Amino acid sequence: MRKSRILLMALLSFAMLAPNFASADNKPVEQFWDQGPAVKNVGGYTGVLVEDAFELTARQSNMVGFYFEKKNGQWLQKEAFACKSYADPNCANADNIWYDAILEPCTTSAQTNCIATVTAIKDGKEIAGKFAESYPAKNEYNFIGNAALNIPDGGLPSLWTFDGLTHQGGDKFMVYPRYFLGGAGRGDEKITNFAPQKFDVGIFAITKEKNPAGTDYPTFSIRAGKADAVGKAAWWDGTNNGCQASGDKGECAMSWPLPKDVRFRLEIRTSIPLTSFMHGRLLDPTIKISTESGGRQLFTIEAGSVSVPVVNAWVKNSEMPKALYDYLYAMPNWGGVFVYTDGKGSSRDNVQLLQHFDQYNAETFKEYLWWLDVAKDKSIGDRTMWIARTLSSSEIYSAGDQIRSCLSNSKDLTGIVTTNAGMYISSPPTFNKETQSLDYKVSSPHLNEAGKLNVGNYYLILNSDAARCIYGFTKAPISATVSIVSSDGSSQVATTAVSERNGWLYLSANGFNYSSPTVRVKLTQEAPAPTPTPTPTPEPTPTVTATPTPTPTVTTVPVKKTTISCVKGKVVKKVTSVKPVCPKGYKKK
Repeated sequence: MRKSRILLMALLSFAMLAPNFASADNKPVEQFWDQGPAVKNVGGYTGVLVEDAFELTARQSNMVGFYFEKKNGQWLQKEAFACKSYADPNCANADNIWYDAILEPCTTSAQTNCIATVTAIKDGKEIAGKFAESYPAKNEYNFIGNAALNIPDGGLPSLWTFDGLTHQGGDKFMVYPRYFLGGAGRGDEKITNFAPQKFDVGIFAITKEKNPAGTDYPTFSIRAGKADAVGKAAWWDGTNNGCQASGDKGECAMSWPLPKDVRFRLEIRTSIPLTSFMHGRLLDPTIKISTESGGRQLFTIEAGSVSVPVVNAWVKNSEMPKALYDYLYAMPNWGGVFVYTDGKGSSRDNVQLLQHFDQYNAETFKEYLWWLDVAKDKSIGDRTMWIARTLSSSEIYSAGDQIRSCLSNSKDLTGIVTTNAGMYISSPPTFNKETQSLDYKVSSPHLNEAGKLNVGNYYLILNSDAARCIYGFTKAPISATVSIVSSDGSSQVATTAVSERNGWLYLSANGFNYSSPTVRVKLTQEAPAPTPTPTPTPEPTPTVTATPTPTPTVTTVPVKKTTISCVKGKVVKKVTSVKPVCPKGYKKK
C-alpha cells in the first residue's frame, strides 16, 4: 500500500473534471493534458500520467489548520480553516497545520527566505536575471510566516527575463521555489514542529495565455470547512488544462520547452537551512552552500535541463495486468483526477480515474513498471524539466541502516541525485553489501514516441564526509567506478565520469538505455601503506685475538647504512637500512 501517497491524496485531493483540451500535433509535450480514455461516460477505467512538473506547481501559497475527531477508534478530519497567518486562532489552536510557502525575490539584503539571484548561462556567458512580475499578481491565500517557529512567508511565484534569451513561446521564465509542511498532528497529538519538511524548486519557460473558446482556466482555490461525505475537510482546486500554474482569473501560465543549451543558476537566501538529501531533474548539477552573517544560509544550485520521457496510458480495469489490478483494488483509499463518475457508487468501477505519481519510492517504482506494460513500454514524448527537491526524513529512513545513520542527523545538505528517468527511487542510493556498492534504480519506457531508444542520464553529487561515513573510509582520496546493470543482469556501455572537488564527490553516467537498469557506484580507497620494517643491521662476526691473558677482547666492525626515498602517488616514505628496499607498491625516487 502506498501509505505516503494515500495520505497525501486523502488530505490534498484535486476535485477536477478533465477539460476539453487536447494536445495537438503542433503543441509541445509541456502543454499536454489528458482528456480521458477513448470510451466516454463509462466507469471502470484507470489512466496514468507520469510527469512531475505538474505536481510542483499545482498549489500556490496557502496555510490550512486541521481539526480531528475520533470515530470508531480512528482519527478523522472534522474541520479545516484557511489562515492568513499562524497567529489566526483557527491555525494556532489546530491539531495539524499544512502549508505551501512559495518564496518571492529578495528586495533587500536583509530579507531572508527569498530568491537572491537567478542567472542564465549560455555559451559560457552569464546573463543576470531580471524580475519581471509576480504571477499571478495576487493570491488570497498568501500568508505571513513566523520566524520564531521557522514558518516562512507564503508569497507569489515570480517571472524573470534574461537579456537576449528566449524560448519557443517568448522570453519569460517562471521560478517556483517552495517550502512545504504536511503536518503530523492528530486530535490526541498536536503538531509541535512547524519548520518545513521539504523544499522543492523548478524553473519553467512560460507564456501568459488568455481563455481560448470553450476552455476554463481556473484560479487557485481552497474549499475548507466541515468534513464532507468522503471524510475530507479541505480540497485544493488548482492547475489543469495543460497550464503550468494558475494565473489571474481567465489566465494560465502555459508551459514551453526550456532551451537545451542554457544552464540556470539559482541562489536562495534562507534562515531555514537546507539539510537532508536532494533529488530531481537536472543536467550535470553543481551545488554550493555558504553561511552569511546572522547564520543565514545561501544555497546555490546550477544545472541544465533534462528531457524526461512522459508516460500516459488508459486501460479498462478488468483488462489490467493482474498484478496492477490486485495492487490498486487492495487500496482502501485512493485519489487522482476524476475524469468521469457515474454517481452510483464510490469504487474504482464507478469512475474514470487519472492517477499522478507524487512519490518516488519502492512502491511507486513497482507500480510504474506495471504501467509500462500497459503503455507498451513507449513514451508519448519528452518534457524538458529543471526541478530539484529535498527528501523527507521518512524517505531517508527507507534507504537502510548504514545510509540512514550517516545522513539522517546531518545539519547540512549531504548530496543530490538527478536523472531524466521517468521513475526512480528518490532516497539516496541503497548500499549493496554483497557488491559493496551504492545501487540506484531508474526506469523509463524503452522506446520514445517515434519508436527509437530512450537514452538515460544520471548524476550523483555526494558530500565527501558522507561518502566516507557510509564506507568507513579515511580522509585519503576516494576513487570510484560507475557501471550500468540491465534488469537481466548484463552490463551496459555508458559514458561515466568521477571527480572529487571542494568537499563533494561528483559521479555521472550518460548514454545508457532503459527500461529499468540499475546504476551501480563502487567507491574504493587504497589501504594505508604499511610502515616499512627496517632491515636489521647484521652483526659482524667478532674477531678474537688470543693473548696470554684469559679475558678475550671483542672488536665490532661498523657497517654503513643508506637512506632512500620511496614514492607512491603523493606519499613519500624514507627507508634507512644497510640494503634499503621500497615497500610493495612504492617506487624508488
